[in-house]
Amino acid sequence: MRVIITGGGGFLGSRLVEVYKRKDNAEIIVIDLQELHLDKCQSIKCDIATDGFDVDLLREGPCLIYHLASVVSAAAEENWENAVEQNVLGLMNLLKSCRESNFTHRLIFCSSVAVFGGEQARSEVGDLTKHAPSSTYGMTKAVGELLVNDATRKGHIDGRTARLPTVIIRPGVANAAASSFASGMFREPLAGKKSVIPVEMSTELVVISPETAVAGLCHLAELPGALLGPDKAVNLPGLKVTVREMLSTLESLCGTEVSSLVTQLADSRIEKVVASWPSLWNDLRSRTLGFDSDESLVTIIETYLEGLSR
Repeated sequence: MRVIITGGGGFLGSRLVEVYKRKDNAEIIVIDLQELHLDKCQSIKCDIATDGFDVDLLREGPCLIYHLASVVSAAAEENWENAVEQNVLGLMNLLKSCRESNFTHRLIFCSSVAVFGGEQARSEVGDLTKHAPSSTYGMTKAVGELLVNDATRKGHIDGRTARLPTVIIRPGVANAAASSFASGMFREPLAGKKSVIPVEMSTELVVISPETAVAGLCHLAELPGALLGPDKAVNLPGLKVTVREMLSTLESLCGTEVSSLVTQLADSRIEKVVASWPSLWNDLRSRTLGFDSDESLVTIIETYLEGLSR
């Protein structure tokens, strides 16, 4: 099967690429804004929001498409036009090409906890909870979920949506996501660098490891669509933690020499975005459908540490 991954040069996208490299029958096509040089893959440099999506990639038979390309939260908040163009128009171009290809492709759309917001920050949110985003990023993801649902209803695609909690611990360098600090508060001190937490220590987050997030995307791709009903969005299993718990767990595992490199300095811009995300995360349906879940925050950190030692 042909597997197409948009945003395949990114953090989760590159991990998906590695998963499908291990499968004998996968023809992998990676689409990214950057020029990539990857083994066992066809790499295409393309901005699908402005260049469109090449329908010829979809004409040889049904494909599995992971749509991960996206402008992230804080960057979306700062540039509304670019966020709408990349996150909404990019998806619309992809759906248009799917419709024109004369095949029904399976499309996995990557969404976010940010589709909820406002008063929902203090309420339980489940798969069928009404969208009420408090950020531009969340709005674009909510629109994307509705587009996937409707395109599936009309038979243009076999679509489903993975709603991701905050993914930790991301390697590399900080990006423009409002949640970037949640990885940085581990990644930086473990590399001997200082890290600043821009929110209150009592802030609650729902988190998921990258391993569990990628496993969830793959599991969602394998599920029969009929099990999801008309609304194709699924809350992936997450762990509810406070920032204080995250820091204390880091200290208990790695010592005060590491944790002391982390300080707290409020940034109202980041606080406003993060505070709009709900922490009462109902993921019962995904657990019932067999999605993996992280055992604990300790296991997430230990897995990251194991990766550093390899």
